Amino acid sequence: MTYKRGATLLLRESLPIPDNNDNGGADPEMAICVTDHKGTVREKVGDKVFEYSANSFFQNNNSVLVPLTSYVRDAIFAADETSDKPRPTHLVDAYCGSGLFAISLSDNFEKVVGIELSVESIRSATRNATLNGCKDKCSFLSGDAANIFSVVKDPQDFPRDRTALIIDPPRKGADENFIGQMMEFGCEIVVYVSCNAHTQARDIGMILGRETKDGRKYVAKSLRGFDLFPQTAHVESVAVLRLQ
Repeated sequence: MTYKRGATLLLRESLPIPDNNDNGGADPEMAICVTDHKGTVREKVGDKVFEYSANSFFQNNNSVLVPLTSYVRDAIFAADETSDKPRPTHLVDAYCGSGLFAISLSDNFEKVVGIELSVESIRSATRNATLNGCKDKCSFLSGDAANIFSVVKDPQDFPRDRTALIIDPPRKGADENFIGQMMEFGCEIVVYVSCNAHTQARDIGMILGRETKDGRKYVAKSLRGFDLFPQTAHVESVAVLRLQ
């Protein structure tokens, strides 16, 4: 068979899906290969289980995901020596995908919401919350790009001084509209995860140059890279911003 415009081969490592007759009693920890783009991939990150459509995005390089999510958690709860601000109790995960950060960090928060434009990803994230027994504190909502923070705009539901925000946009980064909404939202801490340090630097430059509606500014507290893409020039970059 020939393809005039080329072809894409899909090869995704997966754990067997429980109660699937095709598994034939296979070892639940034995990796299989999913080649059907409509198939379901299952993997573990630490003690959490995630299932998602084979053709959808999920962070690659599973071996680095526990250090990555643990670093994000520790960054959120790191004490500021000059601050007496309250401990974060609420988490907003924008660009949440299938719920990697929201679910991995859910044990540390009273309430978690994931926001995503993809309805398919929201379905996966909602199922993953059920699989991991955290559906009572985790909810996943499809937000419109023009008003993505509208689903968490009530300060009584998400008190700004106790809310952390994780953003993990695609390689093109966020846009000015998103950043404007983020500044209007104005939570205490933002963790920006990116697979493109160039668009991340652009976006952080815009964030640091603006003020929230109460006249405060974010300052960059830390920046660290994670080598999710060995033997390439790419790196996963994690920047931590706090209001001052």
